[in-house]
Amino acid sequence: MSVKFSHRLEYVAARAACGLVMFLPYRVMLALAWSIMGPVWAFSRKLRARTHRRLRQALGADKSDRELARIARRAYRNLVFTAVEGMRMPGMSRAWIERNLSPAAYEELRSQLAPGQGFIVAVPHQGNWELAGLALQAQGVQLIALVRRQKNPLMNDWINRVRRSTGVEAIDTKSTAVGEVAAKLRAGKVLAILPDLRAKVGGVPVRYLGVETEVPVGAARFALESGVPLFTAEVVREGWTRIRWRLTGRVDVTPSADTAADHQRIMQAIMTKLEASVRANPESYFWFNKRWVLGPEEQR
Repeated sequence: MSVKFSHRLEYVAARAACGLVMFLPYRVMLALAWSIMGPVWAFSRKLRARTHRRLRQALGADKSDRELARIARRAYRNLVFTAVEGMRMPGMSRAWIERNLSPAAYEELRSQLAPGQGFIVAVPHQGNWELAGLALQAQGVQLIALVRRQKNPLMNDWINRVRRSTGVEAIDTKSTAVGEVAAKLRAGKVLAILPDLRAKVGGVPVRYLGVETEVPVGAARFALESGVPLFTAEVVREGWTRIRWRLTGRVDVTPSADTAADHQRIMQAIMTKLEASVRANPESYFWFNKRWVLGPEEQR
C-alpha cells in the first residue's frame, strides 16, 4: 500500500500526541484530554444526535431523553479515556495494570481451567477492552488478538508494534495466519475476541439489543475447531481510572451434526450475555462504532 502525504501527517500527529500522553501523569492527561474533547462533544450536534438514535434503538423507550444524554456523554468520555490509555500502553507496568484493573476475571478463569489450558473470551466493545487483554498478559497468559488492517500503513505498522511490545500476538483478520488460531488455542494460547460488530458477509443471524442482525462467526468457529472452553466477560469503567472486568458466563460449545446450527446457537448465547452487560452498564459501551452492530444508518 502506498504512503500518502496525509498518512504521514496523521502518523506524525499521532506520535507527537503519544509522546505528550506518555510524559504527563495519568490523571493529569485524562483531565487534559477531557477538557479538550468535552467541548468537542458539546458542539458536535450530528454526533450527539446519532448516538441518541442508537441509544434509543438499543435501550428502548424506558429511559428519558435526559437520561440518554447523560449516558451518551459518559460513553464518549470513556472513549476519550480509552484513547489516552491506548497511547500509554507501551509504558504500562504490571504494577500499574494490577492497581487499576480488578483481577476477578482471571481468578474465576483459573478456578475453571487446567494449568496451561487455552480458552476463548468474548467481550463487548466496553470499558477499555484492550486493557482487559493486558491484564491477562500480566498474569502470564499468551494472548492472541484478531485485528483489522488500518488504511494508513504507517499507523498500521506502529499500532502493531505497540501491541507486540505488550506481548500480544496480533493476527490480521485477512491474513493466512487466521487459519492457525485453532492450533494455537490447543497449544495453550488465549484468544480475546470482540464479536459485537455487524458482519459484512458470511455472518450468522442473532438477536442483539432487541434487533435482528448478523455478526461474525469467528468466536463460534474457533471454539468448535479447537475444542477449548469459551467464556464471556464484561469490562466496565468505574470512575475515571478503575477498570473492572469479570466473567459473565461459559458457553456450551459441544458440537452437533449441524455445524451451521452450532454456529448460530453459540453466537446467540454469546450475544445474549453481552447484551446483558451493555444494558447494565451503557455508559461504558462504545456506541460510536462506524460498523454499527444493529445495521446501516444511511436511511436514518
